[in-house]
Amino acid sequence: MNILAFGAHPDDIEYSVAGTLLKYKQQGHKIFIALATSGNTGSNEIPTREEIAATREAEMKEAAKFYDAELRFLRYDDERLFDCNQARTDVLDAIRWAQPDVIFTHAPTDPSPDHAAISKMVSAMMLSLPGKLQQATLPPCEKTPSLFFWEHGMGVNYLPEVYVDISDVFEIKKKALSMHKSQSAWMEVFGSGLTADIEKMNAFRGLQCGCEYAETFSAFRIHGYMPNFKLLP
Repeated sequence: MNILAFGAHPDDIEYSVAGTLLKYKQQGHKIFIALATSGNTGSNEIPTREEIAATREAEMKEAAKFYDAELRFLRYDDERLFDCNQARTDVLDAIRWAQPDVIFTHAPTDPSPDHAAISKMVSAMMLSLPGKLQQATLPPCEKTPSLFFWEHGMGVNYLPEVYVDISDVFEIKKKALSMHKSQSAWMEVFGSGLTADIEKMNAFRGLQCGCEYAETFSAFRIHGYMPNFKLLP
């Protein structure tokens, strides 16, 4: 299968869905990663937005090696991501580029504005995937992918619907997340630590479902694109 993870910022993938992507990779599936922004304001130490974006894209390329993933950067401005005509075209093209069987993205109820924006655009484009007359540069999707939303940061106001046991790949997930070195200092501004956060969150979700570590998801539902939970690893 083709698996697409569509994030707002580079470290979102490793933070939220890396374990599940690693399990797909073990099963021989192909991983695609699309990023709406390059996180070009996500540092108080790197002097310019251009340098931040370049740094974070380089970090993402290193992290993507853990899944042998193909990458696509949309390069919208960090914290300035809005639902508009051009953004919808770019999102639709990114989905068609991956021709996915399964899509993962942020939940539409995520309190982060960028996270919510990309979630809503990915959801909005689902019914446009097969349309020949849509405003897009790539051909329509021939598949009907299942769309799943990953958990909000630290599970704030989030109710899981399904759990994926990532115990056997959790240490690799931490290594992939560690590629985002520029974000360690940035997250400290918010009183947070990337690795410490996922250790707590994934262990808590594992406790709920009877394993050591787990990632959780909820599903998008609309006629014609109902979720197939059997496609999860």
